[in-house]
Amino acid sequence: MHAQERFFEMDLMRRMAAGELSALVGPAALKLDLNHRRHRLRAVAEAAYARLSPASRHTLELYSEGVNAGLAAMRERPWEYLLLRTRPQPWKPEDCLLVIAAMYLDLNSDGRNQRELRLAQMRAVLPASLTDFLLSPAPVWEAPLQGGLSRSPVVPGANVFDLRQSGTPAGTAKLAATLAPTLEAKRPGSNNFAVGGQLTQSGAAALANDMHLGLSVPDIWFRTRLRYPDASAPNGQRDVVGVSLPGTPAMVVGSNGQIAWGFTNSYGDWLDWVRVQRDPQDPSRYKVPGGWASIQTHDETIQVKGAPSHVLKVEDTRWGPIMGKAPDGTPLALDWIAQHPRAYNLDLMQLEHAGDVKAALDLAPGFGMPPQNLLVADSDGHIGWTIAGNAIPLRHGFDPQLPADWSQAGSGWIGWAAPAQYPRIEDPADHRLWTANNRTVGGSALALLG
Repeated sequence: MHAQERFFEMDLMRRMAAGELSALVGPAALKLDLNHRRHRLRAVAEAAYARLSPASRHTLELYSEGVNAGLAAMRERPWEYLLLRTRPQPWKPEDCLLVIAAMYLDLNSDGRNQRELRLAQMRAVLPASLTDFLLSPAPVWEAPLQGGLSRSPVVPGANVFDLRQSGTPAGTAKLAATLAPTLEAKRPGSNNFAVGGQLTQSGAAALANDMHLGLSVPDIWFRTRLRYPDASAPNGQRDVVGVSLPGTPAMVVGSNGQIAWGFTNSYGDWLDWVRVQRDPQDPSRYKVPGGWASIQTHDETIQVKGAPSHVLKVEDTRWGPIMGKAPDGTPLALDWIAQHPRAYNLDLMQLEHAGDVKAALDLAPGFGMPPQNLLVADSDGHIGWTIAGNAIPLRHGFDPQLPADWSQAGSGWIGWAAPAQYPRIEDPADHRLWTANNRTVGGSALALLG
């Protein structure tokens, strides 16, 4: 069904993640391909596929065989390829992981981390108290599940920044024009909520979920129902209803008759800029703890339909590709969880067999997917929340909001959070849970998630 109903969309997602759209649609996609190819996500997907369990690889092989069989059974190729005067390329098992990579791009600011670059620029030119004021969260919009509200912003005095003396009308107009794109940017937001059985007539918990992604035709999700024998299911028959993501065999959200689950984007801090200190005597080397390492160079050839190929030179460090510059001109490498093969797997599929909230929450820290707020409700009336995703970095020795020097021993990402470190809530006293891309926690849990 995915192949015959959604193959073109599947193809776009794998190509978008890999930086290979131009080969299909021509020069119009080259800028996007250049941005995405720097991450070399096809190589990441191949490495991630190699480290999957044999059972997971077999699942992806079967799914890919089904996709290709579905395409072959069609009397004509999908109409989009007729318009483009080309033919669809076969689906490969690792392409399923590229679809997950496309979701990382969608949910993690396109893998660009522009926000932290702008924060660095602000810190470089504005008084600290003014920057703190501009970046302060507004408590009136907060509804955390754990911890209290943020403090109200403190307005700096005129001795720090006096708007009456800040510049000419022409300068004010220029500032307004600079800020306009940010103020007008689209700000999608998902939401979900769960109520415990104490608040329902049946005694079963209830869950609602509305995942707000960019509008598309057709929709990114595919309504799906799976029925199959399962000894762990009531009456030995599993009945799973929800939405799947074409390009993967996983039911993303839904219900299996015992639990219902849903997601919203966590908007945690999953990307960090790293200052790259090149060797003045040899710019092909950069400083790392204990000495110097060589910058790896990759010549990435981007095929462009109807035009010559484009060769992109990617300079890669142990922390990720060099993709930016600090306000002082220092090259910056981007470390991003999506560039780590561990961040991809099919363990989300295990939710189809989870029998209660506790079992579902126990599984969540193992999911190879963009970190999400996971809400779960079960037929016995229990509800719970945690973060789903297996790649929460442990940080040490730097401010994660600013480009940092990781060349000192013990600084940077020093590992990954263990399941016991994940924030988690089960059966709160008021029998209610909710998320909406908002801050969900405070204290040490907020420091962990960012």
